[in-house]
Amino acid sequence: MGVPMPAPATYLVTGGAGFIGSHLADALLGQGHTVIVLDDLSTGARANLAAAWSDPRLRFVRGSVLDERMVDELTARCDTVAHFAPVTGTVAAAALRHGRRLLIAAADACGEAAAGATVVRHGDTVGPRQSPVHATVLTRLVRRAVAGEPLAVHGDGDRSYRFLDVADAIEALLALLVHPGAAGGEFDIVGDQEIAVLALAERTVARSGSASPVRHFPYVVDRVPHRAFAQSAPRPLDATRLRELTGWRPLRGLDDLLDAAIARARGEAPVVLPGLRAPAASPAGQHLG
Repeated sequence: MGVPMPAPATYLVTGGAGFIGSHLADALLGQGHTVIVLDDLSTGARANLAAAWSDPRLRFVRGSVLDERMVDELTARCDTVAHFAPVTGTVAAAALRHGRRLLIAAADACGEAAAGATVVRHGDTVGPRQSPVHATVLTRLVRRAVAGEPLAVHGDGDRSYRFLDVADAIEALLALLVHPGAAGGEFDIVGDQEIAVLALAERTVARSGSASPVRHFPYVVDRVPHRAFAQSAPRPLDATRLRELTGWRPLRGLDDLLDAAIARARGEAPVVLPGLRAPAASPAGQHLG
């Protein structure tokens, strides 16, 4: 799905040095927009913005969304706010005060939705720049397969997932940011191919050519590494509403995601996907903090 090129605008992306936020910043710059990134770097990283660092339309501000004055000043300078930091109150209040369009990525943000924000919930999104701490089960299985280590499957391996490439997630966000029907709505951004963990482990071994065995372990909650948001959501994620409003569909299938993850785990040259920018050579933009 191609997103129409909107007129140049200024976007404030909070948490913009994180996984999804940095990819969105890249895509917005690629469309000719000006992007202000606000991030305290507690979980994000400057390296995630390497692709955009030389762009003079990028302004990086190191700071917290808890700083009401800073949030207010930055919101006043932008047309739209895309909020990926975990705290919503100050940002939502500033957007409302200045009459700015607001998109919030949140687990539970029904209050902001009532105030006219577009609320999105991300499923198991995979791709470059994802923190190892927040890696999905797909990423963990791939890393073990490439390293020749046993692939751990907890329980009977029947728990299912629907993975999504970050480039497809960005296409969905770009569509929602400009669609007039998205304001005040809640949308799930999730893949459309479902697969159980055991089948995923076996598929990972096959596509990587690994000799790693698949081993079953008892399911013990506190021994299972961090899960992506979709596993702890209060309801199953469903992209139907997003698809009906925007026509969005994922372009990359599960095997595409696996092959890309395998290449990253092997340290092979990354593929520049549609909507994402090639790495920049050197920093030259406006950067504060």
